[in-house]
Amino acid sequence: MERNTPAVVALGMFDGVHIGHKALLRRTVEEAKRFRAVPAAYTFSNHPMEALGGSVRLLTGMRERNALIRSLGIEELVSEPFTKQTAVLSPEAFVEELLTRWDVRALVAGYNYTFGDGGRGTPETLRQIGEEKGFCVVVVPPVMLGGAPVSSTRVRETIERGEMQLAAELLGRPYLLSGRVVQNKRIGRRIGFPTANIEPDETRVLPPDGVYASYAYVQGAAYRAVTNVGVNPTVHGEKRSVETHLIGFDADIYGAELQIGFRFRIRDEITFDSVDALKAQIERDVAAADERR
Repeated sequence: MERNTPAVVALGMFDGVHIGHKALLRRTVEEAKRFRAVPAAYTFSNHPMEALGGSVRLLTGMRERNALIRSLGIEELVSEPFTKQTAVLSPEAFVEELLTRWDVRALVAGYNYTFGDGGRGTPETLRQIGEEKGFCVVVVPPVMLGGAPVSSTRVRETIERGEMQLAAELLGRPYLLSGRVVQNKRIGRRIGFPTANIEPDETRVLPPDGVYASYAYVQGAAYRAVTNVGVNPTVHGEKRSVETHLIGFDADIYGAELQIGFRFRIRDEITFDSVDALKAQIERDVAAADERR
C-alpha cells in the first residue's frame, strides 16, 4: 500500500457487517468516487474490549468479516491489532496514524463512533480535526429497523434470544456459524438422522439451546437442514455442541468445513423418555424445516 494513496476511509469495528455497516461502507465507496480516491477501511483484528480486560461474543470471525467488507467495494483494508498502546492514543494521535497511511480526502464514521483515549473522540472531534488537517468528515446516520437503530449489540442480543429471523433482517443475511465436521457419538445415524457436528469458535455468539431450521453449506452446495444447539440430554450429552441434519444428504463429510445459516427457531431442547420418542420428534422437526420455504 502506497503511503500517499488518496483515500476515503471508513472507520469502525464492523463486527457482523450488519445493514448499518453496509450503509456506511457503501457511502464510503460513493464518496471515494466523488473524490476520485480509493475506498478504504481501517479496523482492528481483535475487539477493543479484549485489550481492555473484557470480552465480547463476536458475530463474525475476522476472516469472514474482512471478506464481507471487501465484497462491498472496499479496495484497501487495514485490520490491525488493538493493544493497550492503541487504547491510550489521543484522538489527534489516532488520526495522525491514518494520515501517515493515506492521503486522506475524507473519513466516514457512524453517528455513534468513538475513538482515542477513553473513547473521548466523537464524530464532532473528527470534524474539528478535519478542518485543521484539510479533510472532509462524513457522519452516517443510524439505519433504523422496527423503530430502533441497528447495531452489533442489538444483533447479539437478538441471537441470544433465539430470534433468528429478526437477526437475519438486521444482518441482511442469515446468521452464520462455521467449523470443521468432527466425530461424535453417531447416535443420529443409528436412528436414521445422521448429523454433522461442528465446534464453532468459542468467541462466537450462540443462540440459546434448542432446535432450529437452518441452511447447511458444504463442498460448494447448500441444503435445507435442522440444527440442534445444546447438550442432547436424551442421550446423556455432556458438552454443548452444534449438530446439523442435512435433509436428503447422507455423505461422509468428516473433516470438511461446514457453514450453518440459521433460519428460525423450531422448539426448545427437550429430554425425551426414549430414543424412539426423540426420533419421532426429529421427524416432525425435519417436516417443519422443510415445509417453510
